[in-house]
Amino acid sequence: MNAEVFISYASKDRERILDLVDRLDAAGVSVWIDQMSIEGATMWSQEIVEAIDRCRVLILAISPNSSESENVVKEVALASERRKKILPVCLEMSGIPKSMEYQLAGIQRVEYFAGEEEAGLQAMIRALAKLGVTVSAEANTAAAGAPKRPSHGASHAPIGQAPKNEGAAWGKIAAAVGGVAVLVAGLFLLGGGSSETTTPLGQAQTNATEQAKSLAKPATLDTNRVVVLPFKVIGSSEESENLAYALVTTLTSKLQPLDNLTVIANESAWQYEGSKLPPGEIGQALEVGTIVTGEIQTSSDKVQVNIRVIDANTAALGWGNTYSKAKDEFLDLQNEIATKLASELKGGLADAESQQLATKATANPKAQLEYQAGRREWNKRSKEGFDNAIKHFERAIELDPKYADPYVGLGDTFGLLPVYNFAEPSDAMPKAKTYAEKAIELNPKLASAYNSIAWVFHAYEYDWASAETNYRKAIKLNPNYATAHHWYGEFLYNMGKPEEGYTHLRKASELAPTSKIILCNFAFCCWLIDRNEEALENVEKALEIDPLFHFSLNIKHYRLKKGDIETAISTAEQARRKYPKQPSYLRLLFNLNWTNGNREKALIYFIEILDKHHDSYQKNEIAGCYFLLNQSDDAYRWLQKAMEDRETLVPLTAVDPTFEKFQSEPRFRELYKKINHPMYVDE
Repeated sequence: MNAEVFISYASKDRERILDLVDRLDAAGVSVWIDQMSIEGATMWSQEIVEAIDRCRVLILAISPNSSESENVVKEVALASERRKKILPVCLEMSGIPKSMEYQLAGIQRVEYFAGEEEAGLQAMIRALAKLGVTVSAEANTAAAGAPKRPSHGASHAPIGQAPKNEGAAWGKIAAAVGGVAVLVAGLFLLGGGSSETTTPLGQAQTNATEQAKSLAKPATLDTNRVVVLPFKVIGSSEESENLAYALVTTLTSKLQPLDNLTVIANESAWQYEGSKLPPGEIGQALEVGTIVTGEIQTSSDKVQVNIRVIDANTAALGWGNTYSKAKDEFLDLQNEIATKLASELKGGLADAESQQLATKATANPKAQLEYQAGRREWNKRSKEGFDNAIKHFERAIELDPKYADPYVGLGDTFGLLPVYNFAEPSDAMPKAKTYAEKAIELNPKLASAYNSIAWVFHAYEYDWASAETNYRKAIKLNPNYATAHHWYGEFLYNMGKPEEGYTHLRKASELAPTSKIILCNFAFCCWLIDRNEEALENVEKALEIDPLFHFSLNIKHYRLKKGDIETAISTAEQARRKYPKQPSYLRLLFNLNWTNGNREKALIYFIEILDKHHDSYQKNEIAGCYFLLNQSDDAYRWLQKAMEDRETLVPLTAVDPTFEKFQSEPRFRELYKKINHPMYVDE
């Protein structure tokens, strides 16, 4: 497994660094260090180069010893060239010479002083978590609650990464100078930043007024966070629009599995189709520092693509090119662009990455277009959308029976039909599993296929071990796959592990910041662990996207009990009129009126659910209503039916605090023991 953190240190500090490695390892952080730590430049091995290339963050251990280490200089220079995030860690009070004080003004360092290691470790864990490094839920929680040490410079602002050409140039300068003090200063001056508000680069803060002005500026955006925006279609050809969608989708999917890039999901990128907003505003909205955009135009036999990479911090053009090929070579064109784009973003590619980017999912361009049309329909999450998606996926398979992606599409579609009350689990879920298994057979390295089958194990078969194994495999194959983090996060809080679920749902929300369902699931998880302010913040974002979304309204007004409930009831009534066939709004109105003391009105909505939707609505939800009414016999009867039908929401009832009164009852516990829910199985 690739280590996410590389520690650059001097051999004389080895004992302290080994202690730090042990502490980070205990916190669930994967660390790589040079075990030999040989100080000769001739011994600087390819293994070190590869470890830096694979890491997410380089920790720079600063001390008088490292200032004299030629290898430290080279390691940090390489990390800068490869656009890695760098976190400076001071090993002692005198670790930074006075000559560096000016250059490091405005940058926060982590202090890891002798005798104060625990406080330093907590600060380090908080910083690493913000930089996207995996930290165990226990360590993350402990660090979040630990007292904060005084900041030195800008808030959580690790040394930033230079653009490729500048980084390479500075690497040569740093090698010539040979001093880590000058090296760090140079990296800072080349344009580093963080995901939070920072001071202007290289400018010392001389007074409080200047500092306040700096903090008022927009946050410096991480250029390793990337979004591929919809390309502008020149002309009115439907074919051009389909090819544009295919190109953007392919570029996103090919970039996502690459190490050290965070690539925003298509669903969020598509919100900016045709947008005339400046790069800075889009970057701030999606929290991305790099924007990929362009135009596409077709003629009778050719496709031309103009592509640009823009720094959202400065609106500067980092790279651009024009490509032209025959239409029947469109798949080759996509791969060519993806490979060049990835190389520019990462500052070079490993052989395995180049091979991965060159691989075609299908050799049939029409099959690809059918698959991607199916995904567009699938994302609508409506009955018509699901029906159309199935037709497109089936057509893609007809055109290329060995194309794995449309089998995943069918698996995901049938897997969600019961969630939206469009099919019985016993009809849809076995089909979902069959399609996911076929996709894995055709492409054993396809992350989405393992995620699709994990959902079946999780939401239908109640095979918790297999579900977790497959979710983890999906994330390992594609760390930027938002749906995998989303569904795995749900799984974890369904299993009574909301702190661990929080980590993955936060990641999913970062990858798909405009997905209302991800924002809501993240908000729900926050509520479970008493992060109510964060829960409200996320649910408000979801309501901005869709003010009528029943899940958002339910979390805000029923779970969090925020806002004016009378207004919420009025809004829910409006949504019910707009979506008369969706019983979820009746359940929402039942919850809101029950909470507001309108018990008779709440019962009317419940009766309507039983009268009109008892055959289509999830039995687990009906059981939930009976539990709130304290009609336990009826509640258990419906809950048992839900379990027999293997409904999706059954695991959630086991951990939902709303049903805490019943969760300790022997009858409740026995039902959940039968499905081996880990919260109820005897130790």
